[in-house]
Amino acid sequence: MIRHKLFTKGDHIHALITNSKFPNVLIPVRAIIHDVEFDEKMPRYQISITKFYDELKFLKKFMFGMKYEKSFEGGYTKFNLSRKNLKTRKELENHVKSNWETYSIVVDSVMCARTRDDIFKLYTDIQDFLIERKLKELFELSNRPTYKEGKYFYKSRGIFDAHLKKFLGDRWDGDPEYFNKLLYNPNSIELDDLE
Repeated sequence: MIRHKLFTKGDHIHALITNSKFPNVLIPVRAIIHDVEFDEKMPRYQISITKFYDELKFLKKFMFGMKYEKSFEGGYTKFNLSRKNLKTRKELENHVKSNWETYSIVVDSVMCARTRDDIFKLYTDIQDFLIERKLKELFELSNRPTYKEGKYFYKSRGIFDAHLKKFLGDRWDGDPEYFNKLLYNPNSIELDDLE
């Protein structure tokens, strides 16, 4: 059963797009829906971008030269643009809008929202999750006994927690369970119970 807002052709929406090379880099955009593919699990939309919210420098690094799904039948949109020829984000937006058929992209409906505020709320929630996952990964990499001679080695989780508290400063809400949840590492018996 679908539990999120559905849109129709011609609707102006906001979406998070991503590509196959950097799947965890989400790019918030404003767009128009040109086609809809209904599915019992998750509708998808073919969109054309009308506005980018990221800086041009970021877009040149993580969007240019990357592949995006183009249509429901397959194929890819590739932003083969010269980085040196585009000086402003507005130039990029005008180029993409005037060639929208070349730069159409397919997005899942769960990555779409009606308003800018809604898409940035979704974007922030996903970014928080990705950052927290990297923090956990950082602890796991720097806490291994085989790495004990390494520059970034942490002998105990308590020391890592203290450094992380200092790093987070007032961004940490004071929840005493925060670090237990963030750095939770299941033991081998718990892993055996996973299916």
